[in-house]
Amino acid sequence: MLRLDFRSAADAFIAGHKASGWTWQEPPSVPAMGYMARSRLHTRRGEDADDATDGDDDATASTPAETLTCRQYIVYSSTFQVPAFYFTLHDASGAPLPLDDLVRTTLFHRFAFEGTESTTFGVSLPGSAFPLLSQGDHPTLGTPCWYFHPCESAAAVTEIMAELGDERRGWLETWFMVLGTVVNM
Repeated sequence: MLRLDFRSAADAFIAGHKASGWTWQEPPSVPAMGYMARSRLHTRRGEDADDATDGDDDATASTPAETLTCRQYIVYSSTFQVPAFYFTLHDASGAPLPLDDLVRTTLFHRFAFEGTESTTFGVSLPGSAFPLLSQGDHPTLGTPCWYFHPCESAAAVTEIMAELGDERRGWLETWFMVLGTVVNM
């Protein structure tokens, strides 16, 4: 996928999915380096539903979940020539979440990281050359973010697209479907 194809696919996706909240951002200081962006609210997941209450204390039984703010970006990776998912996740005070807390939020499907290994800066499959989830600067904004490494995205989407037919708009929708196996979109 070329950058112009990404822009066309992004425009079509945004127009066809208005309720999703995605918008196109084109910073004047960095022409032709636009990206998709949106904000979503998430919460932390408890370790276990039975651990959330002890049965004797009604006050702790109904503690509301902490609201977290997630800023999401779909950015074109010129290295891998595919979209890449970047995001930030902050608590109510504006502090970014550490990785151990981040993977236990409603941003991700509950079992998305089963069988993975974590460090303070990334999540990897055992024996993998690249992390699945890592820290890095947003390519256009230059701000610290988390992102899913895009190295296998093209292969996964191409395999699905071989069954569906090859069209630019369908490519990005298929990419979202692949991302949606891990991320609650």
